[in-house]
Amino acid sequence: MPLILRRATAADASALTEIYFSAFSLDAASLVIFPRGPASFKWWYDSVIEEMQGTCSSFVCVYDSSSPNQKIVSYAKWNNPSAPVTTNLPEWPQGSDIKIANLFFGNLLEQHAERMKGRKHWYLEVIATRPEYQGKGAGGQLIRWGLEKADEEGTETYLEASPHGKPIYERYGFREVDRLVVNFEKEVLGEKEFVEVFMLRPITAQKGEKRS
Repeated sequence: MPLILRRATAADASALTEIYFSAFSLDAASLVIFPRGPASFKWWYDSVIEEMQGTCSSFVCVYDSSSPNQKIVSYAKWNNPSAPVTTNLPEWPQGSDIKIANLFFGNLLEQHAERMKGRKHWYLEVIATRPEYQGKGAGGQLIRWGLEKADEEGTETYLEASPHGKPIYERYGFREVDRLVVNFEKEVLGEKEFVEVFMLRPITAQKGEKRS
């Protein structure tokens, strides 16, 4: 099962959207903010297309070269140091729990701005892998792609992770700097709260110095 990394294109937007909803099918916050259905799919798809047209984000994906159609199995969205750090919230898809969406993403944006605004950094905003391919190395390729960019440019790297995912990122040099706890008004998948961990990786190479 050779998994190969490449740049994603607009033609991949539908597959990337499907991967996100597949990867986060048991994620409580995702389910209340992006209720599964055409409206959320369109919202996510349109966002991918719009962001691909800009110069601040890089979409990279991993595909299974042994599959008949070279199926995309994982992808990441990395924001480069030119990306604006903003606290502006979007208009959420129909059916979204607006209160939870604004609370959750509002806090993520505020924490990001408070810690990183004015500091050059690469930001891993999204990473998602099909459940049947998790643990097979696709995510590691996507993480290393951005870390190599950051090291070549001599910048920090920032991301948000679940407590479950935190140890994975710690192996790549990230450390926890804070965390967010969002309380739900009613249980979602048996959960009454959602925890997100803010993580930072310091500069590990001088600008222009490539890692061996």
